[in-house]
Amino acid sequence: MPKIIIESKISSNGGGDSFKLKINDEKIVEIKSNGKTEIDVDYGEQTLQIYNNFLMKTPKKVINVESADQKYKITLHYKAWGITAFLHLVMMVLIAVFKSNPLFTVFPIVTIEFLFLIFIGAFEIREVKRKDS
Repeated sequence: MPKIIIESKISSNGGGDSFKLKINDEKIVEIKSNGKTEIDVDYGEQTLQIYNNFLMKTPKKVINVESADQKYKITLHYKAWGITAFLHLVMMVLIAVFKSNPLFTVFPIVTIEFLFLIFIGAFEIREVKRKDS
């Protein structure tokens, strides 16, 4: 039976020391939040999603298990965090340059950022590329 190896270096800051991995919306496996976890899966297409709460989750990732060992890692979802950083920049420009009311500027932008991270996910699953010799 093939295995997938999931590596994580993300600290959950006291929120527990494990994440839950949902495989094909059927099987739920606990994985370490700081270390490697090996999971037995079947060959073929598998759908993975890691979550701990409504903010600490990943988008669903469809993988094709072809070899005996495939490695994945949990990282920050850089596109989502980049968009939130851009929205912060827009917020600062609106307040500093256009002298807009901070209450009416900060509240909508922070709400949009929070909802964006909830629906997109703050983390993602990435495949570790193999070095072929």
